Amino acid sequence: MSRIAILVFLLFCSVATSAEERDHSEIISIHETDVEMNDAMMEANQSLDLFVNRLENPLKGDSNFSLKVMVTDENGVEHFWVSDISLTESGFEGYIANEAKTVKVVSLGQKVSFGSDIVTDWSYDHKGIKQGAFTLRVLLKRMPKEQAEYYKKAVGWD
Repeated sequence: MSRIAILVFLLFCSVATSAEERDHSEIISIHETDVEMNDAMMEANQSLDLFVNRLENPLKGDSNFSLKVMVTDENGVEHFWVSDISLTESGFEGYIANEAKTVKVVSLGQKVSFGSDIVTDWSYDHKGIKQGAFTLRVLLKRMPKEQAEYYKKAVGWD
Protein backbone atom coordinates (compact mmCIF):
# COMPACT_ATOMS: atom_id res chain seq x y z
CA MET A 1 0.00 0.00 0.00
CA SER A 2 1.69 3.12 -1.21
CA ARG A 3 1.54 6.25 0.92
CA ILE A 4 2.60 9.81 0.18
CA ALA A 5 4.39 11.69 2.92
CA ILE A 6 2.99 15.20 3.08
CA LEU A 7 5.28 17.49 5.02
CA VAL A 8 3.71 20.10 7.18
CA PHE A 9 6.58 22.48 7.32
CA LEU A 10 5.76 25.78 8.88
CA LEU A 11 9.15 27.42 8.83
CA PHE A 12 7.65 29.41 5.96
CA CYS A 13 5.10 30.84 8.37
CA SER A 14 5.78 34.41 9.28
CA VAL A 15 4.54 34.08 12.84
CA ALA A 16 6.52 32.03 15.34
CA THR A 17 5.68 31.63 19.00
CA SER A 18 8.53 30.70 21.29
CA ALA A 19 6.11 29.54 24.01
CA GLU A 20 4.83 26.74 21.79
CA GLU A 21 7.64 25.03 19.96
CA ARG A 22 6.68 22.66 17.21
CA ASP A 23 8.67 20.17 15.22
CA HIS A 24 9.25 21.98 11.94
CA SER A 25 9.42 18.69 10.07
CA GLU A 26 6.21 17.00 11.13
CA ILE A 27 5.14 14.34 8.67
CA ILE A 28 1.56 13.37 8.07
CA SER A 29 1.06 10.38 5.80
CA ILE A 30 -1.71 10.76 3.26
CA HIS A 31 -2.75 7.93 0.99
CA GLU A 32 -2.13 8.73 -2.67
CA THR A 33 -5.83 8.17 -3.43
CA ASP A 34 -7.04 10.67 -0.78
CA VAL A 35 -9.70 12.55 -2.75
CA GLU A 36 -9.78 15.68 -0.60
CA MET A 37 -5.98 16.08 -0.65
CA ASN A 38 -5.77 15.38 -4.37
CA ASP A 39 -8.49 17.97 -4.98
CA ALA A 40 -6.54 20.52 -2.90
CA MET A 41 -3.35 19.85 -4.87
CA MET A 42 -5.25 20.12 -8.16
CA GLU A 43 -6.85 23.41 -7.07
CA ALA A 44 -3.44 24.78 -6.11
CA ASN A 45 -1.89 23.76 -9.42
CA GLN A 46 -4.80 25.08 -11.45
CA SER A 47 -4.68 28.44 -9.65
CA LEU A 48 -0.91 28.78 -9.96
CA ASP A 49 -1.35 31.76 -12.29
CA LEU A 50 -2.75 33.74 -9.32
CA PHE A 51 0.44 33.01 -7.39
CA VAL A 52 2.68 33.91 -10.34
CA ASN A 53 0.81 37.18 -10.90
CA ARG A 54 1.19 38.12 -7.25
CA LEU A 55 4.88 37.11 -7.25
CA GLU A 56 5.46 39.38 -10.26
CA ASN A 57 3.30 42.20 -8.86
CA PRO A 58 3.43 41.99 -5.05
CA LEU A 59 1.26 44.26 -2.97
CA LYS A 60 2.50 46.10 0.08
CA GLY A 61 2.53 43.54 2.87
CA ASP A 62 3.21 40.49 0.65
CA SER A 63 6.05 38.19 1.70
CA ASN A 64 7.19 34.59 2.07
CA PHE A 65 6.32 33.35 -1.42
CA SER A 66 6.64 29.55 -1.42
CA LEU A 67 5.71 26.63 -3.63
CA LYS A 68 5.20 23.02 -2.59
CA VAL A 69 6.60 20.49 -5.04
CA MET A 70 6.34 16.73 -5.37
CA VAL A 71 9.70 14.97 -5.51
CA THR A 72 9.98 11.32 -6.46
CA ASP A 73 12.90 8.92 -6.42
CA GLU A 74 13.41 5.18 -5.92
CA ASN A 75 12.69 5.66 -2.19
CA GLY A 76 9.22 7.11 -2.65
CA VAL A 77 7.35 10.38 -2.95
CA GLU A 78 7.66 13.44 -0.75
CA HIS A 79 6.29 16.99 -0.92
CA PHE A 80 8.58 19.92 -0.08
CA TRP A 81 8.09 23.61 0.39
CA VAL A 82 10.48 25.63 -1.76
CA SER A 83 11.28 29.17 -0.62
CA ASP A 84 12.87 32.25 -2.19
CA ILE A 85 10.95 31.59 -5.39
CA SER A 86 11.96 33.21 -8.64
CA LEU A 87 10.61 32.75 -12.13
CA THR A 88 12.74 31.22 -14.88
CA GLU A 89 12.16 30.62 -18.57
CA SER A 90 11.23 27.01 -17.85
CA GLY A 91 9.29 27.54 -14.60
CA PHE A 92 10.64 28.31 -11.16
CA GLU A 93 13.65 28.03 -8.92
CA GLY A 94 14.14 28.28 -5.20
CA TYR A 95 15.53 26.48 -2.17
CA ILE A 96 14.25 23.32 -0.48
CA ALA A 97 12.87 24.55 2.84
CA ASN A 98 12.57 21.32 4.83
CA GLU A 99 14.53 18.17 5.49
CA ALA A 100 13.97 15.09 3.38
CA LYS A 101 12.62 12.11 5.27
CA THR A 102 11.96 9.70 2.38
CA VAL A 103 13.58 10.79 -0.86
CA LYS A 104 17.33 11.21 -1.20
CA VAL A 105 17.56 13.39 -4.32
CA VAL A 106 17.08 16.72 -2.49
CA SER A 107 18.24 18.20 0.79
CA LEU A 108 17.50 21.19 2.99
CA GLY A 109 18.78 24.40 1.41
CA GLN A 110 19.42 22.85 -1.99
CA LYS A 111 18.68 25.12 -4.95
CA VAL A 112 16.17 23.48 -7.30
CA SER A 113 14.65 24.33 -10.66
CA PHE A 114 11.28 22.89 -11.65
CA GLY A 115 8.25 23.25 -13.86
CA SER A 116 4.64 23.82 -12.87
CA ASP A 117 3.83 20.14 -13.43
CA ILE A 118 5.22 19.16 -10.00
CA VAL A 119 3.73 22.07 -8.03
CA THR A 120 1.20 20.76 -5.50
CA ASP A 121 0.58 23.92 -3.47
CA TRP A 122 1.51 27.57 -3.19
CA SER A 123 1.41 30.20 -0.49
CA TYR A 124 2.44 33.68 0.43
CA ASP A 125 1.67 35.96 3.34
CA HIS A 126 -0.32 39.14 2.94
CA LYS A 127 -0.02 41.35 6.02
CA GLY A 128 0.71 38.29 8.15
CA ILE A 129 -2.13 36.13 6.82
CA LYS A 130 -1.27 33.02 4.82
CA GLN A 131 -2.81 32.93 1.33
CA GLY A 132 -3.22 29.74 -0.70
CA ALA A 133 -1.89 26.80 1.35
CA PHE A 134 -4.61 24.49 0.02
CA THR A 135 -3.05 21.32 1.41
CA LEU A 136 -2.60 22.86 4.85
CA ARG A 137 -6.32 23.66 4.92
CA VAL A 138 -7.08 19.96 4.41
CA LEU A 139 -4.55 18.85 7.02
CA LEU A 140 -5.89 21.27 9.63
CA LYS A 141 -9.24 19.45 9.58
CA ARG A 142 -7.45 16.21 10.42
CA MET A 143 -5.12 17.42 13.16
CA PRO A 144 -5.84 17.21 16.86
CA LYS A 145 -7.60 20.41 17.93
CA GLU A 146 -4.64 21.82 19.90
CA GLN A 147 -2.23 21.27 17.01
CA ALA A 148 -4.66 22.76 14.47
CA GLU A 149 -5.23 25.82 16.65
CA TYR A 150 -1.47 26.34 16.91
CA TYR A 151 -1.04 26.27 13.14
CA LYS A 152 -4.11 28.45 12.50
CA LYS A 153 -2.65 31.07 14.82
CA ALA A 154 0.78 30.77 13.20
CA VAL A 155 -0.63 31.47 9.74
CA GLY A 156 -3.09 34.19 10.79
CA TRP A 157 -6.27 32.13 10.37
CA ASP A 158 -7.49 32.33 13.95
